Amino acid sequence: MTVQKTFTEKEVSRHTKPEDCWVIHNNKVYDVSGFVADHPGGEEYILDHAGKDVTQLMKDELEHLHSEGAYEMLDELLIGRLEGASTTTTTTTTTTTTTRRVTASSFDKEIDPDEDTDIVADKKEKFLDLSKPLLYQLWKNNYPKDFYMKQVHIPRHLPFSARVFESDFLEVFSRTPWWLVPILWLPVVALIFSWSIKGGVETGALSLETAGSIFVGGIVTWSFAEYAIHRFLFHVDDLLPDSNYSNIAHFLLHGIHHYLPMDRLRLVMPPVLTILLGFPLYLLAHGLFEAHVADALMSGTYFGYICYDMVHYYLHHARVLEFHFKEMKTYHLAHHYKNYDNGYGITSKIWDRLFGTLLEM
Repeated sequence: MTVQKTFTEKEVSRHTKPEDCWVIHNNKVYDVSGFVADHPGGEEYILDHAGKDVTQLMKDELEHLHSEGAYEMLDELLIGRLEGASTTTTTTTTTTTTTRRVTASSFDKEIDPDEDTDIVADKKEKFLDLSKPLLYQLWKNNYPKDFYMKQVHIPRHLPFSARVFESDFLEVFSRTPWWLVPILWLPVVALIFSWSIKGGVETGALSLETAGSIFVGGIVTWSFAEYAIHRFLFHVDDLLPDSNYSNIAHFLLHGIHHYLPMDRLRLVMPPVLTILLGFPLYLLAHGLFEAHVADALMSGTYFGYICYDMVHYYLHHARVLEFHFKEMKTYHLAHHYKNYDNGYGITSKIWDRLFGTLLEM
């Protein structure tokens, strides 16, 4: 990219607000205003260094190590260079860019800060054009599995929601605003719970106290289901065949979320997918337990799911509370930006601790 403008450090230092935020990196100037709210580490990390040189900060492994995807995003925000400074070193050749080192365990990929990735070469490996519908491109190009998996796990950032389908009708079903989840599913939770106590104990229904206890058990059940679905359904990358069909299925199910992790309309689960996953669980519960018990259990499970989706969106897009949520935000976004083969818990780390998939920070 040919740099057209130059700026003094004094000029850059004036741009320190969320809506007008510039930074310096390797003697180049970037306007990161559109990315402040979506910064994975929280907007405060950018605003604390707004108008300043972040070169050393971005390559400090202990402070705030950045993925290669971060440098690709930064390249797109370049607006000029620092006046009187050499710009022979670019963002795409810094030593902060990282690759994964695969150890003996398939669940032990980690960032290697000593090995460089040539992002200039990486960007020549054309993947998807984010200005066009993504699914058709994925189908048409028939990428090898290794290439697809590498690319889909390099996060990209857009100020808008990317289009997946050419069809306007299908595109509607791929976009889900966060508020749709409680609006749709809280009435379902209330209805199913009412079935568990309908008619009173004299008709064989559960008492309110008993149903409430089982409801809480359903929330715990979801907590495990959240972990199991994320790990054993969404992240079976190594078990998938080298097939265009499996690439597309992976992309639609979860790959798009890793590819565009800050897409606000693809963070919570679409209603169609929720039904496809939730209804078989409802039938399973009725096959294992008496009907009233199953209804109390599943109403709690579905409520747990609603809480999970709300927390998931909250972690990605809010300045979260210090208590618990700040730790979980850092933890979950590390799953996206540093090591996607560990750290499957979103609302808590309990199951990661129990099953040995805790993401070391």
